Amino acid sequence: MKYFNNEHKKAYHLAIEKSGINDVYHQSLFYTLTIDKDCREHINDLYDFNRNSIKLSGLDKSWHTSGSINTALMGFNLFNGYVDEKNAKASTAYELFSCEYSSFFMESIKLRYPEYYKSRKDKSFDNCL
Repeated sequence: MKYFNNEHKKAYHLAIEKSGINDVYHQSLFYTLTIDKDCREHINDLYDFNRNSIKLSGLDKSWHTSGSINTALMGFNLFNGYVDEKNAKASTAYELFSCEYSSFFMESIKLRYPEYYKSRKDKSFDNCL
Protein backbone atom coordinates (compact mmCIF):
# COMPACT_ATOMS: atom_id res chain seq x y z
CA MET A 1 0.00 0.00 0.00
CA LYS A 2 1.31 3.45 -0.80
CA TYR A 3 0.88 6.46 1.43
CA PHE A 4 0.81 10.18 0.69
CA ASN A 5 3.40 10.73 3.45
CA ASN A 6 4.44 9.35 6.85
CA GLU A 7 1.69 11.29 8.62
CA HIS A 8 -0.87 9.58 6.40
CA LYS A 9 0.51 6.15 7.27
CA LYS A 10 0.60 6.83 11.02
CA ALA A 11 -2.87 8.39 11.11
CA TYR A 12 -4.37 5.53 9.08
CA HIS A 13 -3.07 2.85 11.42
CA LEU A 14 -4.05 4.88 14.49
CA ALA A 15 -7.63 5.34 13.21
CA ILE A 16 -7.99 1.61 12.46
CA GLU A 17 -6.69 0.80 15.94
CA LYS A 18 -8.89 3.41 17.63
CA SER A 19 -12.03 2.18 15.87
CA GLY A 20 -11.30 -1.45 16.68
CA ILE A 21 -12.74 -2.44 13.29
CA ASN A 22 -10.49 -3.59 10.47
CA ASP A 23 -12.91 -4.45 7.65
CA VAL A 24 -12.79 -3.16 4.08
CA TYR A 25 -15.28 -0.38 4.86
CA HIS A 26 -13.19 1.08 7.66
CA GLN A 27 -9.90 0.47 5.87
CA SER A 28 -11.04 2.43 2.82
CA LEU A 29 -12.67 5.16 4.93
CA PHE A 30 -9.68 5.76 7.18
CA TYR A 31 -7.14 5.40 4.40
CA THR A 32 -9.04 8.07 2.47
CA LEU A 33 -9.75 10.46 5.35
CA THR A 34 -6.15 10.41 6.53
CA ILE A 35 -4.66 11.34 3.13
CA ASP A 36 -5.51 15.01 3.58
CA LYS A 37 -3.87 17.01 6.40
CA ASP A 38 -7.06 18.92 7.24
CA CYS A 39 -9.15 15.75 7.41
CA ARG A 40 -6.47 14.08 9.56
CA GLU A 41 -6.47 17.00 11.98
CA HIS A 42 -10.28 17.03 12.16
CA ILE A 43 -11.02 13.31 11.92
CA ASN A 44 -13.26 13.53 14.99
CA ASP A 45 -15.47 15.97 13.05
CA LEU A 46 -15.86 13.33 10.34
CA TYR A 47 -16.05 10.09 12.31
CA ASP A 48 -17.60 9.19 15.68
CA PHE A 49 -15.27 6.60 17.20
CA ASN A 50 -17.72 5.87 20.05
CA ARG A 51 -20.60 5.02 17.71
CA ASN A 52 -18.41 3.79 14.85
CA SER A 53 -20.18 5.94 12.30
CA ILE A 54 -19.44 8.77 9.90
CA LYS A 55 -20.58 12.27 10.86
CA LEU A 56 -22.28 13.97 7.93
CA SER A 57 -22.24 17.24 9.87
CA GLY A 58 -18.47 17.19 9.36
CA LEU A 59 -18.98 18.05 5.71
CA ASP A 60 -20.25 21.51 6.68
CA LYS A 61 -17.26 22.55 8.78
CA SER A 62 -15.49 25.81 7.94
CA TRP A 63 -12.02 24.24 7.93
CA HIS A 64 -12.65 22.41 4.65
CA THR A 65 -10.68 23.12 1.49
CA SER A 66 -11.51 21.79 -1.97
CA GLY A 67 -9.09 18.90 -1.37
CA SER A 68 -10.45 18.02 2.05
CA ILE A 69 -14.08 18.05 0.92
CA ASN A 70 -13.19 15.74 -1.99
CA THR A 71 -11.37 13.50 0.46
CA ALA A 72 -14.29 13.37 2.90
CA LEU A 73 -16.87 12.75 0.15
CA MET A 74 -14.74 9.97 -1.34
CA GLY A 75 -14.25 8.33 2.03
CA PHE A 76 -17.93 8.54 2.93
CA ASN A 77 -18.95 7.13 -0.45
CA LEU A 78 -16.63 4.16 -0.10
CA PHE A 79 -17.82 3.58 3.47
CA ASN A 80 -21.55 3.43 2.83
CA GLY A 81 -22.34 4.79 -0.64
CA TYR A 82 -23.04 8.31 0.62
CA VAL A 83 -23.81 10.93 -2.04
CA ASP A 84 -24.48 14.55 -1.09
CA GLU A 85 -28.10 15.03 -2.21
CA LYS A 86 -27.76 18.83 -2.22
CA ASN A 87 -24.83 18.61 -4.62
CA ALA A 88 -24.71 15.15 -6.17
CA LYS A 89 -22.24 16.33 -8.81
CA ALA A 90 -19.63 16.82 -6.05
CA SER A 91 -19.73 13.06 -5.44
CA THR A 92 -18.96 12.08 -9.03
CA ALA A 93 -15.60 10.71 -10.12
CA TYR A 94 -15.26 13.73 -12.41
CA GLU A 95 -15.25 16.05 -9.39
CA LEU A 96 -13.65 13.83 -6.76
CA PHE A 97 -10.63 12.88 -8.84
CA SER A 98 -9.82 16.46 -9.81
CA CYS A 99 -7.31 16.88 -7.00
CA GLU A 100 -3.77 15.87 -6.08
CA TYR A 101 -5.01 12.80 -4.21
CA SER A 102 -6.48 10.96 -7.21
CA SER A 103 -3.89 8.17 -7.30
CA PHE A 104 -4.41 7.63 -3.58
CA PHE A 105 -8.16 7.47 -4.11
CA MET A 106 -7.46 4.53 -6.42
CA GLU A 107 -5.68 2.85 -3.50
CA SER A 108 -8.81 3.49 -1.42
CA ILE A 109 -10.92 1.77 -4.05
CA LYS A 110 -8.57 -1.21 -4.02
CA LEU A 111 -8.95 -1.46 -0.24
CA ARG A 112 -12.73 -1.31 -0.48
CA TYR A 113 -13.03 -3.81 -3.33
CA PRO A 114 -10.07 -6.17 -2.94
CA GLU A 115 -11.90 -8.99 -4.68
CA TYR A 116 -11.64 -7.11 -7.97
CA TYR A 117 -7.90 -6.51 -7.70
CA LYS A 118 -6.37 -9.58 -6.06
CA SER A 119 -7.82 -12.05 -8.54
CA ARG A 120 -6.66 -10.20 -11.65
CA LYS A 121 -3.85 -11.89 -13.52
CA ASP A 122 -3.30 -8.79 -15.64
CA LYS A 123 -1.97 -6.09 -13.31
CA SER A 124 -1.64 -3.54 -16.11
CA PHE A 125 -3.88 -1.11 -14.20
CA ASP A 126 -1.16 -0.63 -11.59
CA ASN A 127 1.28 0.31 -14.32
CA CYS A 128 -0.96 3.19 -15.38
CA LEU A 129 -0.57 5.01 -12.07
